[in-house]
Amino acid sequence: MKPIIALTHEEVVALLTKAREHDHRAYLMFLVCVLHGLRVSELLDLKVKNFTVSDGEIYLSVQRLKGSLKTTQKLLLAAPAKSLFDEAGLMRDWLQNMKPTEYVFTNSQAKRMTRWGVSYLWEQYCRWAGIPSHKRHIHCAKHTAGVLLRKSGASLEIIQARLGHKRLDSTAAYLRVTTDDVDSATQRAFGGKL
Repeated sequence: MKPIIALTHEEVVALLTKAREHDHRAYLMFLVCVLHGLRVSELLDLKVKNFTVSDGEIYLSVQRLKGSLKTTQKLLLAAPAKSLFDEAGLMRDWLQNMKPTEYVFTNSQAKRMTRWGVSYLWEQYCRWAGIPSHKRHIHCAKHTAGVLLRKSGASLEIIQARLGHKRLDSTAAYLRVTTDDVDSATQRAFGGKL
């Protein structure tokens, strides 16, 4: 069975920190992508109207691709000490003067970003953050959401709901080990003993 490739929590922090230092748009794209386990196409199709406010909370509704379900999820509101993950506050500011039909993330010509553009940014910031090359692909964001939820103790049903999977067997992939699990176990078993 092939291990899942996902970022660790520390790698997510390093990636977001590096992106925030240089490109606020990339930082927000990566944050939304990881927290909601979005595919790159789902991220690129986001328009302002996908975000709604109810009772002071902000929600993101996304029709998931590949036969998955539509999800509506509350944006994360983090404590000041965890401001790197304050998705609700950051998105509230980002969307403030935008029209409902506008794409949330655009390029320098104010056009919808391309898959290639986001993939390039992900790879670049992963490299700058010191993330291993095998994790420098944008689909790693979706895997990261599932794996970090699993490691937090979330049930398979919660992971399924978060990622919008229609079938539980799609979610079961996140029960598999990650490449980091394999590397850590190998280090514990053989590190210093050879």
